[in-house]
Amino acid sequence: MKKYIGARELAEKWGVTERRIRLMCQDGRIEGATKLGWSWSIPADTPKPYDGRHMRQYKKSFLRLGSIDIGTLNRLKDSSPIGDKLFSNARSDGYIAGLIMLGRAMDGVSVSRDEVLSVFQLTPARSLTFSDSLRIAAFRSLFLTAVETRPLYSVRSVLAMHRAFCQGWDDRHGGSWRDGYIPGDESLSVDMQMETFFMQYDREWKGIHPVFKASILLSEMVRDRPFECDNCLFALLCSCAMLLGEGYLAPMLDESHMNELNATLALAGGKGNYEDLARLFERQIIESYSTVFQTTQNVRHSL
Repeated sequence: MKKYIGARELAEKWGVTERRIRLMCQDGRIEGATKLGWSWSIPADTPKPYDGRHMRQYKKSFLRLGSIDIGTLNRLKDSSPIGDKLFSNARSDGYIAGLIMLGRAMDGVSVSRDEVLSVFQLTPARSLTFSDSLRIAAFRSLFLTAVETRPLYSVRSVLAMHRAFCQGWDDRHGGSWRDGYIPGDESLSVDMQMETFFMQYDREWKGIHPVFKASILLSEMVRDRPFECDNCLFALLCSCAMLLGEGYLAPMLDESHMNELNATLALAGGKGNYEDLARLFERQIIESYSTVFQTTQNVRHSL
């Protein structure tokens, strides 16, 4: 006997939102879906639809990934497993503070290293608002626990992280895309673009090295600005969390890298050329191992 499930179950199975499933059913894009009163009855084995019309430049042929030293990165990963080292490492807070300062600067907000570290030490500076303190604390918490969570390859996992990131200071918008369209393209709604992006991200790019996947994820989220605020800070968090979940340290970046990062993001977003962005990640990931774990001096001299 054929098994049928509802929109909520299918959303969990595919890693998308229930709202997206209902819209796809209404548009006739889910094979065998039948409306019964207010609910949908859907064959449990129905195939996941794919609509290439909504994929801007995401076909593999349009992605220029270039090359990175995968061998060195993998040796660092294997010889220096992260585990819980970040929790007990005295250098971790400075490392994370740099990323927060960069993300806030990209979002147009200035925050000093001393202000960030004061939150880490549970004595927030008077110059910080309550919401700023919560942002900083949430970033650090989610960064440190990312090693134990699965990589961010689905809408469901990204929105769950965003809900946790916004808890206490923006519960209204936490865990949901903003209403509206992608900047510069009013034919694409935010939710449709992000659903389609993650569909291909999970389905077609499984063989791409995590450094490239982290680069693509950062570029997409910075360009499309899918949330109400803090898009760059959260995009950095997602990219770093994906790498940490795969067993690699995140790149050591701070405000001094903002011009270079913005230039590489513009190149990736405009022409699909991720080579410079991936090389920046590669270089700064190696720097992370050298600075935080102090284990890569010999590797660095051999590069």
